[in-house]
Amino acid sequence: MTWNPLALATALQTVPEQNIDVTNSESALIIKMNDYGDL
Repeated sequence: MTWNPLALATALQTVPEQNIDVTNSESALIIKMNDYGDL
């Protein structure tokens, strides 16, 4: 199976407890993890 950025972003969004914010547009793909742990 070949991974590309869009496939990775789609796969990451399927795990709700990971708290990952994905912004996808024609000019950019931004994957931001919002995990602050025990702060």
